[in-house]
Order: sequence, then structure tokens, then C-alpha cells
Amino acid sequence: MHPDLGSLWTAAGVVSGFQVTGFALRINREIDVSGRGDITWLPPADILNLLSIAVTMLGVFVAPVLGIGSTTVPVKAFGLSVLLLAGYPFALAGHYDMFNPRTYRSWTYCPRQERIALAIVGVSAVTYTALAAIA
Repeated sequence: MHPDLGSLWTAAGVVSGFQVTGFALRINREIDVSGRGDITWLPPADILNLLSIAVTMLGVFVAPVLGIGSTTVPVKAFGLSVLLLAGYPFALAGHYDMFNPRTYRSWTYCPRQERIALAIVGVSAVTYTALAAIA
């Protein structure tokens, strides 16, 4: 599938808009937490979302405008961005220790469940990137 750049920009813009909105909600949650005197942090799951946004902005929008790479770079970058985004809810659920209903939340920065989800996304992203590079 080889969509035209305009269609790709539309899809990437909509997806990025949702991502930024979701991230803003997460930041507002942390602001509320800090208002109650608790510590705040940016969990690795949210960093995954930011990485997805960065891949979209650089690979889908900036690279074609600057003439960097081939005409397939935006499509492949969007694919990687969507793959990272697909892993985000799983990593976020892992951050809150939600995959095992018999245990309590660990309250650690990057709990085991989140690390597992991030590892799966990482292996998938590396595999995708390798396959996209040779295709």
C-alpha cells in the first residue's frame, strides 16, 4: 500500500492529535497528584507515547518537507509510530500493575508488568525497523 503524502499527513495528524490530547490528560493527572503533595513522574509508558509522536513528526512531516530519505520513509515512519502507539495502552496498564488481579499496585517507577510490555514493544519495533529497512 502506497498512500499519497496528503492522505498520510491527514491520518498522521489525526492520530497525533489524539496522542497529544491523551498525553495532556496524563500530565493533568500528575499535576493533580502533585497538588496533593505526592511525587510526580513520567512513566516509561508515556515516554513510549512521546517517542511515537516524535517518529511521526520527524518521519512523516519533517523528512519529506526537507527531502530526507526516499518516498517510502513517511509510510514506514507512520507504521513504526502506530506500532509504538499500539503498545502504549499495554505498557500503561502494566505501569498500574493491572495484568494480575490478585496483586496490589507496586507503586514503583517501572514495575515488572510495564517492563515486559515495553520489552515486547521494543522487540517488535526493532524487528519492524529491520524489515522496513530491507524492503
